[in-house]
Amino acid sequence: MKFIKNLSKLSGCKAGILTNQSAFGWNRKYHFLSYSEYLKIDTLFLPEHGLFAELQDQVSGSDLQYLFGDCNIVNLYGDTEESLVPKQEVLQKLDILIIDIRDVGSRYYTFLTTAYYMLDAVSRLKKNTGKAPLFIVVDSPNPIGDAVEGTPLSQEFESFVGVRSVPHRHGLTPAGLLNYYNETFQLNVELAVISSGVYHPKKYNPSLWIPPSPNIPSQTTCYVYPGQCLLEGTNLSEGRGTTKPFETFGAPYLKGKAKEELDKRLSKHQSSSVLLRPLRFLPTFHKFQGQICEGYQLLVEKPKKFHSLYFTLFFLRQVSELFPEFEYLKGVYEFRSDKPAIELLAGDRKILSYLAGQMTDSDLKSYLEIEEKNWILASKRFRY
Repeated sequence: MKFIKNLSKLSGCKAGILTNQSAFGWNRKYHFLSYSEYLKIDTLFLPEHGLFAELQDQVSGSDLQYLFGDCNIVNLYGDTEESLVPKQEVLQKLDILIIDIRDVGSRYYTFLTTAYYMLDAVSRLKKNTGKAPLFIVVDSPNPIGDAVEGTPLSQEFESFVGVRSVPHRHGLTPAGLLNYYNETFQLNVELAVISSGVYHPKKYNPSLWIPPSPNIPSQTTCYVYPGQCLLEGTNLSEGRGTTKPFETFGAPYLKGKAKEELDKRLSKHQSSSVLLRPLRFLPTFHKFQGQICEGYQLLVEKPKKFHSLYFTLFFLRQVSELFPEFEYLKGVYEFRSDKPAIELLAGDRKILSYLAGQMTDSDLKSYLEIEEKNWILASKRFRY
């Protein structure tokens, strides 16, 4: 891997770019427009949600159209699982491939999985033809810092919402995680990084936050997402259809004496890092559209001390014990139907055993602490 200061020395190269609206600010423009001033933009690759994050989760972007010169538009979130991987004939036309897109710090978030699929495709192209585009990552800070949560995803659960061996909250920048993939999986791709200090401040400024997708409206959403994304695998609302997705959550059936008991159990496990505000909310779309939900708003007072994954696992365990209406969803999730969504998201048999009531809270905490320390050591050389 090598660091480069800018792309001006590559003037005239035929480029492909994976990007969306989150790559904004350099010269007060969208970055892909700035690149076009000195590179020939041959192909614009779009991730899930589209170029301007206009599509909701798990909605195909195959019908999206944009007018951007004469460049090709390749949507990498279409109607089938095959659409997630760029075709070899598209990549072999390129001199350079630029990854310029923001991450939120959790392995479920699909943007860096898309980038990994592209990295793997470039690796296969190099093996097949002996030639491949230079892979360039425009790095940016991790919006939730370098803290780690969770355990490595087991290979049996690998999917679009989780690459093997990566924990739930990885603590790396985009360049760090992609370089980890490149070296750990022996992809042998020529990878270059534009340092975050060139186009981006060292830390995110919350007042300048640009939603990378529709349901990550603020930086605070990123702090709860490593745990709260697990709600996607349940019949609890994760707050889609509200103005505070993932921070707001609940269901119509969270009521009665069982709700009172749930409140007691949650209050015993609250810490100074988080405050739960009881509320009612009405989702305008998605789960329980138009129905009053009983639930909570998760207010993170001390982000550095809050362990989102443990909170959500504990919450799901209590709900499953107290409410017979609660269930884990079945059916298609991110193109997969062979495993329930909760298995793909949890990604670990021991965590699934905790949710099933087969592991104590203290044992779960100990297990998480050990695995998190292991990841910090394993990923140390990829922290920039």
